[in-house]
Amino acid sequence: MSIITFWNDSKSGHIGQTSSLIATATLMAVEHNYKILLISTEIGDMELDKAYGVSENTAMKFLGLKEAKFNSGIEGVMKLANSGKLTPTLVGNFTKIVLNNRLEVIAGKKETDEDENEKFDANGYPDVIKIANKYYDMVFVDLNRGLETELIRRILEASNLIICNIEQKIEEVEKIVDLQKKEKIINGKNVIYLLNKYEKNSKYNAKNIIRSSRMKKNLYTVPYDLMYSDALQDGVVDQWILNPKIRKATIEEEHGFFISQVNKLCEGIIYKLQELHMLG
Repeated sequence: MSIITFWNDSKSGHIGQTSSLIATATLMAVEHNYKILLISTEIGDMELDKAYGVSENTAMKFLGLKEAKFNSGIEGVMKLANSGKLTPTLVGNFTKIVLNNRLEVIAGKKETDEDENEKFDANGYPDVIKIANKYYDMVFVDLNRGLETELIRRILEASNLIICNIEQKIEEVEKIVDLQKKEKIINGKNVIYLLNKYEKNSKYNAKNIIRSSRMKKNLYTVPYDLMYSDALQDGVVDQWILNPKIRKATIEEEHGFFISQVNKLCEGIIYKLQELHMLG
C-alpha cells in the first residue's frame, strides 16, 4: 500500500502533470491489477473528473450518522474525516468506480465563491490520503505545484514515492537540480524524475538533457499523444487505454511509443517501491 504523489515546481503550470498521472495510474490498474485511487488536491482543477467522465453524484446517506447528508467526492470524504468517522472502507463510498476493483477516482473540489471555499478545510488532505492508503494498493495524488505551503510539504513527507514532473527543457532540469540542494524532501531515494509531453525527436531528448545538464539520474518520459489528449477531453481515457489496438501497438506503430513509455514508468514505480521496501 503506497502513496504515489505527482508534483512539480514549474512556475508556468500546465506542464502535463495531471495527464501523465492519469495515463500512469490507468495503465497500472489495467496491466498490473492493483487497486488504485486517484485524488487531486487543487481546488477548481476538475481534470481528473473529466478524464473519466465523472459527474457529481446526489447527496449520500450513511448509516450510523443519523442519515446526515454529505456531498459527493472530496467534500464528503473531508466532512466525514473531520467528524472522526472516516474509515478506510468508507472512502470507497465517495468514489467513482472507473474499473471495477482496480481504479477509482474521488471527484475534486469545485471552485465556488470565496466564502464557501474558506469553509472547505484543505488541511485534511494528508489524513484522508493516509486513511485511504490502508484500503487501496496505491493512492495516486495529483498535488499542487511548488513548496510554499505546509500542506504540500506534509503530503510530500507522507508519500512513499514522489514523481517530480519536469518540462522538456534543460533549464527546467537545472532548476530542479539546484532545488535539490536546498530541499531534502525532493532529493531522497524515493524520488523519480519525469519529463511530460515528451517529444522524442527533439534535440533535447532525455539522453541529451542528461548529457547537457547536471542531472545524473534516469529520466522517465510520458510522450505527447494527440489521440490520448482527445480522450482526456472526451472523458474516455479508460476506454482508450483498454482498446487492444492501443495497448498492443508496437513502438513503430501509432500510439505504441506512448504506451511503451508509460509502461516503463509503471515498471519503474513498482521496482522503486520494492527497492524502498527492502531498504526499510
